[in-house]
Amino acid sequence: MHICPVKRDKPNNPKYLLIMKKITFILFALIAGTTFAQNTDNATAAVNAEIVETIGITSANALNFGQFTNSTSLATVVIAPLATPTRVFSDTDMEIGALSTFGVPTFTVTKDADAVYGIVLTDTDPTDGTTALVLDNLTHSLASDGGNTAASFTVGGTLHVPAGSTVGAYVGEVSVTVTYD
Repeated sequence: MHICPVKRDKPNNPKYLLIMKKITFILFALIAGTTFAQNTDNATAAVNAEIVETIGITSANALNFGQFTNSTSLATVVIAPLATPTRVFSDTDMEIGALSTFGVPTFTVTKDADAVYGIVLTDTDPTDGTTALVLDNLTHSLASDGGNTAASFTVGGTLHVPAGSTVGAYVGEVSVTVTYD
């Protein structure tokens, strides 16, 4: 039987020493890396959100210029958007007095209590199906077009009536858009 002698000279073997140095270096690097890599920190910030009520708008009544007669020249009828609206004719001969009722529409805004909103007014000129009158200078009863907090407002405007316009009923539309500022 052959017995293999145990070499006791391994610590002096250059390959063995090189391997041991590498292992020692790797272990030292791992230990030192975990020891010195502990220099970290963190911070947090809050995340906030708030869902508010969707803005909405409804209307009641019409921008009603009422009844009036024709004029011999281009004339205007102006209705101011007041709580008690006023009507002014550029040709006073057009006015037929108490027989004619006129009025303004009231728009009511539903919104978040603390929110402010802006207003945009547009119109479709009134027509009898053949002839159109011109509606412009739309105004509302609030102080500005933006930054409003009021729940409701009224709208008025100026109606331009050409001389000799066709007798009959004219229908158009006022459109109000509200958006959060």
